[in-house]
Amino acid sequence: MTNRELARSAQFIVQHEYEEASVTAADGRQTSLGEFYGDPAVALIDINEQWCAVAGEGLMLCRLEQPFGQCVEYYRQPGDVRWITALRQTGPFALEWQDEDGDWHSLVFEAADVSGYAPGR
Repeated sequence: MTNRELARSAQFIVQHEYEEASVTAADGRQTSLGEFYGDPAVALIDINEQWCAVAGEGLMLCRLEQPFGQCVEYYRQPGDVRWITALRQTGPFALEWQDEDGDWHSLVFEAADVSGYAPGR
């Protein structure tokens, strides 16, 4: 099976193998970023390498600093699923995401939001 790269920075690579996304650090640490219905469509790594985001069926936002790999999900709960086709970083803890209709939406979060899994966002 082949991994497909979604994003790369100096210290991290976000990739997926079919519906499972993961991030690998330059020092060899690796963690799952979650499973998606359908392959993940897009990812980005924060310019300061503090967090990364993977999207498609909703969005997973994951910590790259210690503790490595803790994630929080957005727009993935039944009745609230969003299909995300593009991402762009707009601030230290902010991004915009594009939905399947081409509309852009903002997501501003706190550093603490990337500190643990919080379903239902």
